[in-house]
Amino acid sequence: MRVAVLGAGVAGIATAYYLREAGHEVTVVDRQPAPALETSYANAGHVCPSYATPWAAPGMRWKSAKWSMQAWLGIETALKFTPRLDARQWNWLKRFLGECDARRYAINKARMGRIARYSHAQLKALRERLAIDYEQTTVGNLQVFRDQAGVDNAQLGAKVLAQAGVPHRLMSPDDCIVFDPALASARGLIAGGLLMPADETGNCQLFTSKLAQSLGENGVAFRYSTTISGLQSAGDSMSVALADGSLAADAYVLSCAHASVALARPLGLDVPIYPVKGYAVTVPIIDDAKAPKSGIVDEALKVAVTRMGNKIRAAGTAEIGARDVSVSPADCATIVKSLSELFGAIDLRGAEYWAGMRPMTPDGAPLVGATRYRNLFLATGGGSNGWTTACGIGRVTADVVSGKSPEIDISDLGLSRFG
Repeated sequence: MRVAVLGAGVAGIATAYYLREAGHEVTVVDRQPAPALETSYANAGHVCPSYATPWAAPGMRWKSAKWSMQAWLGIETALKFTPRLDARQWNWLKRFLGECDARRYAINKARMGRIARYSHAQLKALRERLAIDYEQTTVGNLQVFRDQAGVDNAQLGAKVLAQAGVPHRLMSPDDCIVFDPALASARGLIAGGLLMPADETGNCQLFTSKLAQSLGENGVAFRYSTTISGLQSAGDSMSVALADGSLAADAYVLSCAHASVALARPLGLDVPIYPVKGYAVTVPIIDDAKAPKSGIVDEALKVAVTRMGNKIRAAGTAEIGARDVSVSPADCATIVKSLSELFGAIDLRGAEYWAGMRPMTPDGAPLVGATRYRNLFLATGGGSNGWTTACGIGRVTADVVSGKSPEIDISDLGLSRFG
């Protein structure tokens, strides 16, 4: 069967891989000149199946209001909010806030954990099969807490992890420094930590590029620098128009992050994704002793830090209502503050500042599977867990396109869950 994958981010390329593995003739289309140049380009790099958690959580209504006020006052914060005269923004926020009670949180966390754990297994199998090196670490990721309240919350979270059988370890400040000696300069700031030994890190853009290269060597066609001008319906099927012509296929997979919304709208499909801007700073390692050996999360400032070869990547801050991906050093002040406080002086002369739009669903889980059009399938909406869930999204999507039952339940990961 001829299958066209629309989008060459990590989820789209992973989907193309599993489709090709299933024997399909695959074409990937993307508006950029190479894979993973938008949302997948410079994310934090954490692969965290142990703690895939929705942003919509009990207490988030109050926290989001507090953070928004702090941002308005010029205080460094994890969340910024710019209200717009945009019905999509307010509809998404309404849905998001509706997911913030304990019952919905438990449901959403369970479905996110299911796809994240399955995805991790697929990633490990793919890595072993293709021997791809993407600056990965596999020693675990560590959340660090700056106060006793953070430690207390971690203890509550540890009980949930224990009930789910997820490996974890509560850490004292000394334990945190033993795990990663680069934290020694922050000894006085750290009140405790939570280690997820099964979690990993890796350079998402490098992984995606190497996987795409392998696919190109194995018969997958790529149409880069190609604009999708629209999706058109014809009864129970649809077709794709490109700026330079049409795209003939038996099935199409929509994996265009937040751009999926506008593409699907003419088909009468309401894809509840909103672009939430995230920021990242990548700096060269000057002193190896001050560089993390794996993934660290500064829980207080919501900043994730990753060692990537001879560089450090730090990412954080969520901005709801941003209209573009422009970025300045001032936008990344919270990220730089976290880096400097946890790891000592950071040389910013060679820093690369980046911003991208996370394709967030209100409940945090991705959108995968069939639509009401018999030849259109979704593989999008990974949000802040896009790198964590990409291989799982790709595998189950390929199964559905192939007419197979996925190995995990995806009945609650489609559009139908939003009514």
